[in-house]
Amino acid sequence: MDTANHITKKQLPASQDFSFLKGEAIAYVQKHIGSEWTNFNPSDPGMTILDQFCYALTELGYCTDFSIADILTDAEGKMEMENQFYQPSEILTTAPYTIDDYKKYLIDGIENVDNVTLLCYNDNAFPFNKVYQVYLYINPAITDPIEISGLCKSAFYLLNKSRNLGEIFNTPMALLPVACWIDTKIILEKNADPYTVLLELQNNIRSYIFSKITQADYDTLKQNGYTAEAIFDGPKLANGWILTESLTDKKDSIKGIDLAPIIASTPGIASASGVQLYQNQASVTVLQAEISEILAIDVLASFQNQKLIVNANGKDLPPDSFGPLQIRMDNFNETTAFINNKTNSKAPKSSFRDINTYYSIQNTFPQQYGIGDDTLENASLPVQVAQSRQLKGYLTLFDQILANQFSQLANISKLFSFKNALCGAPSDEDNFYAVKDPYDQKHLEYPVPYKTFAPSYFYQSLYSIPHIKPLLKDNTAFNYSSGTESRAELLEKSWFEYQQDPYNPYIFGLMKIMEEEKTNLDRRNNLLDHLLARHGESPKVIDAIIQDTVYTGDKRKDQIILKSLYLQNLGLLSYNRQKGYNYLGAKKIAPHVDGNPDINLPKISDKEFGSINEHTTDFIFKSEQINTKEKLHQQDFNNFSGLELKLNLLFGLKNIYKNFISARLDSQKINIENLYNTTIYKTIQKASWFTTNRHGSLLLETVLLLNPLKFNLEVLKPNSVNEAYYTIDNISFETLTNLNYVLNASSEATLDSELQNGYLLFSGTKYPFTASSIATVNEEDYVKTADSNYSFRITVSSGNAKIALDAKVFKKSFLLLFPDFIPSLQTPEFKKRLKQFLKLNVPFNVSYECLFLSIQELETFIPDYMYWYESLRYKDELLPLPTEQEGSSTPNNDQPVSIDSVSSALNLISSLTTILEAKNGTN
Repeated sequence: MDTANHITKKQLPASQDFSFLKGEAIAYVQKHIGSEWTNFNPSDPGMTILDQFCYALTELGYCTDFSIADILTDAEGKMEMENQFYQPSEILTTAPYTIDDYKKYLIDGIENVDNVTLLCYNDNAFPFNKVYQVYLYINPAITDPIEISGLCKSAFYLLNKSRNLGEIFNTPMALLPVACWIDTKIILEKNADPYTVLLELQNNIRSYIFSKITQADYDTLKQNGYTAEAIFDGPKLANGWILTESLTDKKDSIKGIDLAPIIASTPGIASASGVQLYQNQASVTVLQAEISEILAIDVLASFQNQKLIVNANGKDLPPDSFGPLQIRMDNFNETTAFINNKTNSKAPKSSFRDINTYYSIQNTFPQQYGIGDDTLENASLPVQVAQSRQLKGYLTLFDQILANQFSQLANISKLFSFKNALCGAPSDEDNFYAVKDPYDQKHLEYPVPYKTFAPSYFYQSLYSIPHIKPLLKDNTAFNYSSGTESRAELLEKSWFEYQQDPYNPYIFGLMKIMEEEKTNLDRRNNLLDHLLARHGESPKVIDAIIQDTVYTGDKRKDQIILKSLYLQNLGLLSYNRQKGYNYLGAKKIAPHVDGNPDINLPKISDKEFGSINEHTTDFIFKSEQINTKEKLHQQDFNNFSGLELKLNLLFGLKNIYKNFISARLDSQKINIENLYNTTIYKTIQKASWFTTNRHGSLLLETVLLLNPLKFNLEVLKPNSVNEAYYTIDNISFETLTNLNYVLNASSEATLDSELQNGYLLFSGTKYPFTASSIATVNEEDYVKTADSNYSFRITVSSGNAKIALDAKVFKKSFLLLFPDFIPSLQTPEFKKRLKQFLKLNVPFNVSYECLFLSIQELETFIPDYMYWYESLRYKDELLPLPTEQEGSSTPNNDQPVSIDSVSSALNLISSLTTILEAKNGTN
């Protein structure tokens, strides 16, 4: 039987219910009009007007019921997402911050790294925050030392691209395999392939010890029930997503009983006898590995060495059943399936809705009203024409209100955009450019009368209303002719020119009455506060931080500008909020001449600097210009820490410096060349350097000052026989941190054994120590180890041992420096806001100090800083430089430069020490 289709009566929403709207209107009229209006029948013209208006309101109600996806879709069918929403992969991810984050980052970023172990050195006895030692579990099939070294170097460059503030990475090391075997007998199931079973057993044991981390695509994880928060937790990954719960720790202690269930659960094995273990060819009860080692239980080698007995079909297989071991090992490599790494959830389907185009209610009136396309224009009927125009003028007020409501809805994307709108009548702007030639469309700036600062009300002209021209003020302004046009052509041209004129009294007056500036600024500020709160940012906190940041001098406008800029850059700022700069790949701040940095500050010209009001034209703030100028890119976070970039953005530091320079130049009223070598010139020159090479401030991580230096390590065992005393001299910072770990992590028996044999062992390398008779020492200068009676002391051997590790310069994780000659930076309000900003944005485990340097102090400091900064990248050992591709160790096009990194660090430390002593410990 065919289905019977029929129409069901469904209650419409109130905004779309004509009867409801009309009933409400009549009730309102009856309540307030008194006895002035008594005829509510269809014959009354007032009821006709009410009918048309209510019908128009149902259309508006219909449009407001569209999905937000449809409202945001433009005429080309593209949804306006940019500066509207952040995708989950943009706002839920973060640059590596935790140990698990770094594991995911390395596994995804370096091919053939199956898993990672990270060791964090965080010893309060050291003047630095954190040092990480990374161990890579490299695919066991890779045995070439050169290839392994290349993978470690690639990992080192990759890690430094996402290094956190105040932290540093030692060169990663490959986990050293510890040869192990198993002694057991396994009985295979009938028809099981012995070699396949052994390979599967090998794989299961390796996964048990330290599993190879696999990656999955977004769709698969969603289908398995994981939320976007779980999937995107951590850094952005290029080759598939890694769940935090899938990360496993390396097992460094294994008993035979631990392997029994692994063996029994392997497909193809029917049963197995007790398991005995061998490590380094010796029988052991427990397999043991250090932090730098990986237990490598070789199943196939165990079989060939006749320790693993395989019984298939009632017979023990001979050890040469599978041929040469080295050929068979290649079969263990797994082929990685292609992963469709979608980083964004699918956008909802949407359709373009032409909301803005308005159809006048005057088109729907009965003919006898004479106000539609058949409007009376007959000169012989002046009374009727006047009546028609009078009614049109009355109805046009309703039309304008309705048209503006449609325009407001159509411009929701601009209303809730991170960027501030530039025009309150976007459709009129489009019409203005639509009739221009391609050159004018590209170069002709939109006329000033249409411009406004961050409008929150949108409107549109009503030139489409039939015969509206006579009602508009100065509609005959373009009724002039060269004498060649007919009257009809002249009227048509005049009407067209009037519509195109942004200064005509109608559109210009409409703009002026739409909203008062105070109301507009308050509304826009509230909208931006809503957007900030939606992204987890406190508007009140932001208001407090940007309290005195100046762009226009109007506090409300400055709030709107800064909040808009912050929202536009929030994705990158949020992702990189804890990140330090990449000292191996950051841009140069000094040109290189003959293999050395040119540390002379460049000469400046007054032509390089604009006026203080460069961001405004005709008193309208140029939002697009400042948006482009302050837009952050990923490369910026390679050159600067996230803290510096956020500080500059919210405090408008570059703008402060720009205004300072312009004010100094204007005050001299002469060419800058005449000021050369004067104090004013040097002041301007250094202010220019802070804006050109930095972002208005200079953040210096003290751990990077220690990194190039050499150290002496003394180890003492008080109250022992002859008071054992051992030393190792001129070791690198990396070696020092590793040996510090050994001293604190090793037992006293281990230290006794190794030191008496003249070394300390770390990651398979023996570091030689020299035993000597002890001199008179102050034991208070030594630090006791964690698990033994040994104590040790570290001194700097570079620079004739003039530098002490307890010096004030190393007390903080980083120093934040400003010049003290910028008046805006010396106010109590600025320092209060700066203190609040740092308290909110610096991790609790990172200490800092703010310094304001004089022009004399900067004379020495800036050259020393430039030379040291360049030495971090262009080291004296001429390390290969990383390319732009993540993880690559191939040299780029920059020519390596030999710089004495030790002397440059010593000079900068000396300069900072002098500055800190002059400050007498005050901020």
